[in-house]
Amino acid sequence: MINMAHHHTISGLVGKLITESEVNCNADKYYEMFKEHEDIPTAIPHIYTGAKVIEGHGTTSGCVKQWNYIVEGRHEFVHTKITHDDETRMIRYDVIDGEVMKIYKKFDAILRAKPKANGRGSIVSWTIQYEKIDEDSPVPIDYLGFFQSIIEDLNSHICATQ
Repeated sequence: MINMAHHHTISGLVGKLITESEVNCNADKYYEMFKEHEDIPTAIPHIYTGAKVIEGHGTTSGCVKQWNYIVEGRHEFVHTKITHDDETRMIRYDVIDGEVMKIYKKFDAILRAKPKANGRGSIVSWTIQYEKIDEDSPVPIDYLGFFQSIIEDLNSHICATQ
């Protein structure tokens, strides 16, 4: 498994973090797990403690989902407006409420699952786009580790059930 993390600061307040890994599981299965969302807390319960639709239909772009999760030992939740593209296996989560919004003016996460050229496995990436409330707000490095754990642990789960 190859892991890469990148950090791009656009200004003092705006930045982007990316974590990407090669995984053994199928890109479609990985993408569908997050699009459907119901199995995520069962698959990786040490990361996600709950996921539910709070507005709209769960698999359509524009719906709002609540995610309950654990990051660095803290139990948190977010409400995210979701858009997805089945063709590119990309899901965008725009955070509209939750603990993270106490630190960041904007916090979006983008999941991409791309099949590898040789047809075996895929490359999964999470991109965090953020805007800090002020200069004292931290760069969300702990969330980058959180998303890296999701990539690895969900890969293990999917591979074990294939």
